[in-house]
Amino acid sequence: MLVLRRLAPALHQENILYIISSGKSESFNLNTHSCLKLPVPVFSIPFRYGHGYEMFCLASNNARTVIASACKASKPEHATILLWSTSSWKLLLRLPLHSLTVTQMAFSPDDRFLLAVSRDRTWSLWQQQETAGTDSEPCFTLCGNTDKRNSVHTRIIWSCDWSPDSKYFVTASRDKKVIIWGDCSSAENLEENKPMVIRPCSSVLDVGDAATAVTFSPVKCPNQCYILAVGLECGRIVLYKWRPETDPSAGTDWVKSVEMDDFQCHTLSVKRLRWRPRAGRTGHAEDSGWIQLASAGADHFVKIFNINRLAL
Repeated sequence: MLVLRRLAPALHQENILYIISSGKSESFNLNTHSCLKLPVPVFSIPFRYGHGYEMFCLASNNARTVIASACKASKPEHATILLWSTSSWKLLLRLPLHSLTVTQMAFSPDDRFLLAVSRDRTWSLWQQQETAGTDSEPCFTLCGNTDKRNSVHTRIIWSCDWSPDSKYFVTASRDKKVIIWGDCSSAENLEENKPMVIRPCSSVLDVGDAATAVTFSPVKCPNQCYILAVGLECGRIVLYKWRPETDPSAGTDWVKSVEMDDFQCHTLSVKRLRWRPRAGRTGHAEDSGWIQLASAGADHFVKIFNINRLAL
């Protein structure tokens, strides 16, 4: 196997390419023609350009055929979402809407929707359109969004995720609010060119601190409640159960299940949360009663928690 690396200038001269192949090490000066006489082939990885600034977030659909990317942005022209094909690495679509940095994106489990949240305090929902042929490239169109007039969030929306059945999505914001939206399954009954109406279907959950990460569990509780994990700016992680109700204004749809101890939590803000895609614990026999949660924090730690969903 061929390994290429550029070593730190403090340890070695700059512009030196070090090649290790079959246990033999050789160096070539990139400022001379000697780099053209490499004894082994150099494999290139395709680079794709399209954003004006450094990347801020990425998302892949579950079929692994489309990648969505977004970069840091202070103007609408830079806040455009780009969609790429993983088969040809060509740019498929530009999705302009947001005015500031898109902070996180998520494809629905059934790959019918792409959700994006932004520093501009809004979210956007893009629906994949039916295409004539199986080989045709996917096409996404805007089917719902919030704006400054109807947005429930009043600060940056940091995180978002989908329920395992693709019916609901959740948003988490610096304003300490976590909100579930839906029902997205109603999109199947929409007339052509008719806008999709997405409303909050939960009461507003005040988590007491800026919410920086949120995720739905892939499996429910035995009583069919959804399980969500919320990461906070202070480093804490809290588990909630949510039951869909016809009248969320009653405020009884949320139940706090678990709040991690201080020694288990991060010392800085939680940057990302993600459940294991299926029930069980790594290295153990199949056990549907357990689920695993991974967290990454600004303190440079990654933690994995084993959670007994039957005890929540």
